[in-house]
Amino acid sequence: MDNDAALFDRHLRVIHACEKGATGVYWGHRLVAFIFFCDLVLQLTHMHTHEISHYAIFGDLIKQKKTRRVFLPVLWCGGGIIYGFFTALFGRRAIWKSTEVIEGIVEKELIKAAAFFEGKDKAVYDAIMLILADELQHKNDAHANCLGVAATDKIIEPAAKAGAYVSKKMAERL
Repeated sequence: MDNDAALFDRHLRVIHACEKGATGVYWGHRLVAFIFFCDLVLQLTHMHTHEISHYAIFGDLIKQKKTRRVFLPVLWCGGGIIYGFFTALFGRRAIWKSTEVIEGIVEKELIKAAAFFEGKDKAVYDAIMLILADELQHKNDAHANCLGVAATDKIIEPAAKAGAYVSKKMAERL
């Protein structure tokens, strides 16, 4: 497989797996919100619905492009649920800070993937740009809900970054 073909497959696989992880993160956040932060459930559910749609869009693209999916995508969802649940236990700010950090990482990945697919595959590029708009909205909404700095940020930010990094590296290899 030439380098472009390998990058093509890798980008699709990473985005697909990470979108599955995002569905899990929102599940975990919502589980805690149902108990402690009922006012957040509607917005988190709306964001969760976007992630489900993103996962489906990239699943369809993987089928169309005959790209290999990651091994057991449920691992990303399960990891996301565990991460989302435990971070949400730190409070509503932790939910928003986690969302802001993760969506910022996703934004960078999608921009990198869009640059790769632009001019190579219009369908994939268009899907990335469509999804990027949702992810930017998630990040901006989260940012508006966690202005300033709090002690929990010292836990949530590194945890979010580490989780996203591990998720991406696993998706590249599995």
